[in-house]
Amino acid sequence: LAGNPDAAAADADRLWDAGDGLPLIAVPTTAGTGAETNGFGVTEDRCARRKVYIGHSSVKPRIAVLDPELTLGLPARVTAATGLDALVHGIESLASRGSTPFSTAYATQAVTLVGRWLPAAYRDGGDLEARAGLMLGAHLAGHALTLSGLGLVHGIGHALTAHTGTPHGVALAAVLEEVMAFSAPAAATAYEATARALHLPPVPDWAGAAIEAVREISGAIEIKRPLRELGVTRDDLPAIAADAVADAVTKNAPRLPSEAEVTELLEAVY
Repeated sequence: LAGNPDAAAADADRLWDAGDGLPLIAVPTTAGTGAETNGFGVTEDRCARRKVYIGHSSVKPRIAVLDPELTLGLPARVTAATGLDALVHGIESLASRGSTPFSTAYATQAVTLVGRWLPAAYRDGGDLEARAGLMLGAHLAGHALTLSGLGLVHGIGHALTAHTGTPHGVALAAVLEEVMAFSAPAAATAYEATARALHLPPVPDWAGAAIEAVREISGAIEIKRPLRELGVTRDDLPAIAADAVADAVTKNAPRLPSEAEVTELLEAVY
């Protein structure tokens, strides 16, 4: 609408195909979502308690400015929540049904960078090298998820945030290792790639090693909470599970869950 000054809001559908809107320059001030990499917007349907995705090529930023100095004042808890989101982007991109060689390349490097620099940035928010490594990792993870899509961790995370208002990264952390364990039978190759990206030594059970390494990262940034501490009641679990299964991102999961399986998973972290 801004690029078409004579248009009214009712003309929006027609304008999608009329050409690009005004150019967008994105300057992230957190290291997490990777939103500067793609043409997706997200809004909340409060009645349905669900995120709604709006995507179009004209929304993709023309330029992304990655300046780690802009994240030096970020509080530790926000560093943890946004950084954990970036780590999940990398892991879920590797395991996604939509994974490609290009998304795998982006995601592998993202997991390496975020896995190394997130705990350091959390410990010392003034560490510019850590901030730079984390910001680049989050950016690469954004490129990965744009190509591959995500999975069940985000499906559950979206539902938890919608039902409780829990910050996105905190919601993801609540179920990350448990979803990885659930998905492991269908994601062995992806979790081996995750373990290698985190520079773990060779072991017979790559998936188990990757899950344990992720658990250690979550512990180092003090982000994991049981659902009961996030304002979830047991009566909420079936509705959260239903919303998670219905979420578009869940369709990319390596192992597709039923509502009963998601409810059981949520019970385990309650």
